[in-house]
Amino acid sequence: MKIRSITYFLNPGWPLDKTTFQQAGEFIRAAQPAYEQAGYEVQTVRLATTPFPTLLGDIEESIDLSQALEAAAMEQGFGYLSLGPALPKHPDSYEMIPKMIAATEITFFGGIMASREGVDLKAIRACAQVIHKTAKLDADGFSNLRFTAMANMPPGAPFFPAGYHGGGGARFAIATEAGDLAVTAFSEAESLNDGIQKLITAVETHGKKLSHIGATLREQFGASFGGIDFSLAPFPEEALSIGTAFERMGVSGVGRHGSLAAAAILTD
Repeated sequence: MKIRSITYFLNPGWPLDKTTFQQAGEFIRAAQPAYEQAGYEVQTVRLATTPFPTLLGDIEESIDLSQALEAAAMEQGFGYLSLGPALPKHPDSYEMIPKMIAATEITFFGGIMASREGVDLKAIRACAQVIHKTAKLDADGFSNLRFTAMANMPPGAPFFPAGYHGGGGARFAIATEAGDLAVTAFSEAESLNDGIQKLITAVETHGKKLSHIGATLREQFGASFGGIDFSLAPFPEEALSIGTAFERMGVSGVGRHGSLAAAAILTD
């Protein structure tokens, strides 16, 4: 298992609060080696802010904001930055996202289209327009990797592009690349129930180890530990593929008979 990302969440202020970014850099320069010394490869370190519309008095400042925050994040050693989602109560914020993506290199965004309060049809259309416009920014449409349409997504998730800060003090969270835990558990299992128990044990074992380091970092830096996203995020290699885990569970091929049951078991 690898750590896909250590993600740090903050309110950067605008104009930019450089002290806040310096503290974020100090944290990540301690956190990455702490997890690596525990035996985990850390693939990326990421920074996520409060939703960009809440930082601005004038939405036309969005491009300046995105470029300034990206430069500050890169200066502190972060590989990726998320400026959070456009918000239905700031309808113009959706229109700015393709422009901000075009003006930056490592910055990600979201767009809220539904929440616990309900589905917003205007926001759905606005997200679709973002996707349509962003797809034309490069020849292969890859810029859309940096945008997600979000439904009922709370703050604090360490996976991008959905990650954003909910306000308050700084936080951090861990995202894992853990597809291999499922592959190993069901490859070594004598039965389906045995595989389930092996997977649970593996997740709990790694979870305790990662959380112990997180608690130490929390005490050292004062940033709250938001926990671990143990989504079985895969990688397109046989040993790291959820498809392989399905096959080890007895499914002849992903999409064939038993696929839904296998997915339900892994999700549970």
